[in-house]
Amino acid sequence: MKEEIRPIHKFNNGRGAMLCNNCTTIISTGPATKELFCEKCKGEKQVQAFYELMEKEVHFNRGNLNK
Repeated sequence: MKEEIRPIHKFNNGRGAMLCNNCTTIISTGPATKELFCEKCKGEKQVQAFYELMEKEVHFNRGNLNK
């Protein structure tokens, strides 16, 4: 069962602040949003997902070499 990631919302002296779930940088101030990661961490996650996809494809294609 996959654990659901929830946004981090802190009160920040009554103004409210959304924090990145990865590096805890302030994403925005004010009311709560659905944002989970800052721009830097979003980019890192996209690169990591790309490498994982390429790794799976390499292992899948390796079995098809002699067909």
